[in-house]
Amino acid sequence: MLNNHILLLENKIEELLNKYNELKRINASIESNYEVLLKKNKDLENRLKALREKEKQLKIIDAISDESENKQYFKNKIDYLIQEIDYCIERINI
Repeated sequence: MLNNHILLLENKIEELLNKYNELKRINASIESNYEVLLKKNKDLENRLKALREKEKQLKIIDAISDESENKQYFKNKIDYLIQEIDYCIERINI
């Protein structure tokens, strides 16, 4: 009777160890996939940033031409930058 309980307990322990090892393997796989996805996400963020910078450059180039609907955007951007410079100069003088 005691031997049966011990055997049953050993079987359950073996089963739990197998499940634990399987979960460790799955966790390692998930962590690996997570790292890959983090890298892809970072790459995509960098690409998006570069594309946004390129878009700004294109808007500036387009704004320089006479027939541009982005001319106002360019003027507003310059006005904003001038205000920022004025603010910085004002803060320096304080």
